[in-house]
Amino acid sequence: MLVMIGSIAVHPPALAQRGRAAIDFHIAMRGTVSALQRQAESELAGHGIVAATLPDDLDDRHRLIDATLADSNAYRLRALTAEWTARDHGPTCQAAFDEIADTLVPRLDALDEGPATLELDPDLVPPDWFTRVWFHRTTGGWDASPYNGYVHGELIHKLILTRVFGADIFAQRRAAAELAPRRDYARILDMGASSGHNMVALAQVFSDAQLSGVDYSGRMLEHARRIANEAGQPWRLYQRACEATGFADQSFDLVASYNMLHELPRGIIRAMFAETFRILEPGGTMLVGDVPRYAELDKLAAWRFDHVARYGGEPYWRVSASTDLVALARELGFVAVSGQAIGRGTPYVLVAAKPAS
Repeated sequence: MLVMIGSIAVHPPALAQRGRAAIDFHIAMRGTVSALQRQAESELAGHGIVAATLPDDLDDRHRLIDATLADSNAYRLRALTAEWTARDHGPTCQAAFDEIADTLVPRLDALDEGPATLELDPDLVPPDWFTRVWFHRTTGGWDASPYNGYVHGELIHKLILTRVFGADIFAQRRAAAELAPRRDYARILDMGASSGHNMVALAQVFSDAQLSGVDYSGRMLEHARRIANEAGQPWRLYQRACEATGFADQSFDLVASYNMLHELPRGIIRAMFAETFRILEPGGTMLVGDVPRYAELDKLAAWRFDHVARYGGEPYWRVSASTDLVALARELGFVAVSGQAIGRGTPYVLVAAKPAS
């Protein structure tokens, strides 16, 4: 059974002309960035620098490429346009939302009621590693505006990212969920639930399970609640830390996350895995989807990801992408551990089990 999602949560809204045009222009500029990147890499190859000739050290790679392309108009223009798009997507989508807020907000507020529950923690003080970063260059951070969950989850994700990356990023979430070894999970927790995209995929693959989700961001969780209520789903949502969820031992038989690890420092990744082990029942599964592992990419591809992450509001990307998740899971006691890239190399999916006894 597929979870049915209504028009407010998923389908592109009827934007006003200005907002629609601004988003279309932003997407066109992202296409320009990609074209300039290809031109710059062609010039790099003309200097004899390709994946096989790049230094092993990633910082040395950055220095060599920056020096080689110092006089490249394409490389310099790519930096300028990439910076503009990185800064622009949040304000552009917020402005597009503001244009239609008078008619949209009452419909969104109506979705606060329904079978889903949300437990916000008014005393929660997020840690410094979380508050000092505007992840994805989201202006003001995840909780910048009262409806930032909608702005990010619907406008940025569904009107920009799906057109920029040329892939069904939501189908990728389902494909990752389908790598779990069972279909009879009863109690599933989504770590870093955000605005609910991965919970939709989990609900589609494991339609009989009770789904719960945790995240630091109240605004993102509020939008996840709207999506659940619109679909008639009794999700249980909590504003809690992924590394200290507060759930009892053995509370879940599947703990999942998608595209969250690259927003965590290494120590928090380890703590999240340890917390997952604690709250899983014996025989339960950990399922993690995240960015490609640098060790599995050629050196030019790894530089390309790292270059984008450095300027894209992803300060922990390299830490995550350089972590051997299979080895970490085994070190913490998981068994039947495997990791693989799906699709065109992203996401990388880790599957591991808590020993049955």
